[in-house]
Amino acid sequence: MNVLASHAPSGSALLDPVESALEARPLRSWRDAQKEAVRQHFAALHRDWSAEWMPTREGVSVASEVRVSEPDGTMVLPAEGIACWSFADPSRRGTSARNLDAAQAAIRAIADRMFAFDMGTTTALAQEPARIAPAVARAAWADWLHRIDAMLEGFSLTNQEPIGTQGAGVPSGAWSGVLCVRWSWCGGAWSLGLPHDAIAALLGSQAASKPAPPRPDPESPPKERLDRALADQRLALRVMLEGVELNLGQLQELRLHDVVPLGHALSDPARVVSADGSPVCEGWLGQSEGRIAVELAVLVPAPAAAMAPLSNIHPSKGKIQ
Repeated sequence: MNVLASHAPSGSALLDPVESALEARPLRSWRDAQKEAVRQHFAALHRDWSAEWMPTREGVSVASEVRVSEPDGTMVLPAEGIACWSFADPSRRGTSARNLDAAQAAIRAIADRMFAFDMGTTTALAQEPARIAPAVARAAWADWLHRIDAMLEGFSLTNQEPIGTQGAGVPSGAWSGVLCVRWSWCGGAWSLGLPHDAIAALLGSQAASKPAPPRPDPESPPKERLDRALADQRLALRVMLEGVELNLGQLQELRLHDVVPLGHALSDPARVVSADGSPVCEGWLGQSEGRIAVELAVLVPAPAAAMAPLSNIHPSKGKIQ
């Protein structure tokens, strides 16, 4: 395939290769198997922490609660290589919780889940058990963050600033390589935004693995002439033309009505394949009744070179409109 010339055609908004190299950004995504591996890591973390700090509740499956998804525009990472967390406690929407930061809200949720104890009602005259409960909740919170820090292996972890806050960053979008891990936690909803590099470190060798390419079916000789096989049948065909290579910046800047010239010459045949990619025949680009058309051609091989001069061998053509 040919590479685009250094100048885009007139009327096209395509960037030239120099500009596109400056505008390009990596397109990153994770396969379902890799997302499942991330989910299992955090389900195990949640399960182990809950087993140590939370009372046992029958019928609760932590593993099924953890969900891993692509960012939906609400997860803001402050910078590349930094993970962030957020916690939403629907039971703390009253006036008493307005001035709580995210960590305080999480510690209160832990205390409420562990002891049915509201730290907001604690006074200086509280009894000793009321002073012990907040200390245990803070220890559980510190252990929770420590476990996540250990899993991230050196990547910074911070609480997420609300969208629109100065310095909060830009919401992560598709192809950023960011994953969002969410699950129910201490009566609320816990969210963790993981940058691409942190996920790659977490998965290790699984991050670099690629699915094995499909094995091609063994070729088999045609069982029937093409014209007979196509008679009175509707068949979906694809015409494979010589393409063009666009670098990442040019691809990301494509807009409606842009013109991308292909490197296929009209004097060269095109490959015609079926819907599953199996080769059918060759095709020639042309027009029929004012419309773009493809003339199908079946090459007739010569039995022996001595039987006829090469100039006398022509493909028999059948026209489909």
